[in-house]
Amino acid sequence: MAQQTSPQSPEQARAVAERAEAFHAAIHAARTPDQIREVCVAASADYKARNGQPAGQEVSQ
Repeated sequence: MAQQTSPQSPEQARAVAERAEAFHAAIHAARTPDQIREVCVAASADYKARNGQPAGQEVSQ
């Protein structure tokens, strides 16, 4: 079953879109598996810092 989220303000939606765009750009700029892993670890840490919990399955290091 899909997780339901609370409604977002326009500012919150904009912030989410900006983070998604940055992640997308970083993934496409990554050239090696190690760089991709670094991007994913950073995104996971950012999510945890904002939400106080891990973002699903942790990325192995």
